[in-house]
Amino acid sequence: MRRCPPLILVALAVLAIPSAFAATKTVDVTRAGFTPSKVTVEFGDTVTWTNKDNQSHQLLFDQGAWPTSPVLGPNQMYSVTFTKSGNFGYRDAFATNRRGTVTVRTGVSIKAVPALVAYGKQTTLSGAVSNGTTGEAVSLEAKACGQTAFTKVASATTTAGGAWSAAASPALNTVYRSVWKNTRSSELSVSVAPGLKLRRVRRGRFTASLTAAQPFTGKSVVVQRYARVKKAWKAAKRVTLKTARPGKAPTVVTSAGFRLRVPRGTRLRLVLAADQAAPCYAAARSGAIRA
Repeated sequence: MRRCPPLILVALAVLAIPSAFAATKTVDVTRAGFTPSKVTVEFGDTVTWTNKDNQSHQLLFDQGAWPTSPVLGPNQMYSVTFTKSGNFGYRDAFATNRRGTVTVRTGVSIKAVPALVAYGKQTTLSGAVSNGTTGEAVSLEAKACGQTAFTKVASATTTAGGAWSAAASPALNTVYRSVWKNTRSSELSVSVAPGLKLRRVRRGRFTASLTAAQPFTGKSVVVQRYARVKKAWKAAKRVTLKTARPGKAPTVVTSAGFRLRVPRGTRLRLVLAADQAAPCYAAARSGAIRA
């Protein structure tokens, strides 16, 4: 038999997308059967089957509970993300006496779109409950950077298919989870990028400002200039932020003035590196201006 090149084949769940922290479990497909033949996962987790045989195999779920896999050649993989709870039996279509079972625990899923937000902007949290029914109460809990415990921040009610959604406006990097009945989802991180602004005061004089929910005094930003010949951004100056003033709570604006001599019309921008943003914020950059 001609050997097939490695290929990943993925079946996408139709009810909900699991969080970035959902787990993946693996099952080997061999001439002797499935190893392990019984797998237990959380709601929203993924199971990946890999054909470790030199012959072809195909996964066929009982009662068509999940899509049948393509024919898997050697080293090919097939994945299913389980967004329904229950026991799901399956077999090898080429050897129906070889069977396996996936048990999916009752639960609730969570995702965030986007998972990186600019300071002051919103993300949409959403997911589904495993019974797929309407009118279920879901609580949203959050643990912001620096906090040690989760607190309830919002509530949602499920709609068709058990889906729920809620808006969130994190002020710092925040971990979220959803709670339904006695179950909790996996934890999901949403990162926040501070607001960066570069302003030209007059010829050769500029102001750099950073907006966040904490002061950045003593931290530095890098001024970059755009090199048209190389078509790339290059570091031009490092600026230490010096002055912090309060805005509308919890906002703090940290800024610094600086001099920079560049040709008129040069494009400039600010960049906050990850090490300067950590631990409570993500890296950020400003929009570009002309010198």
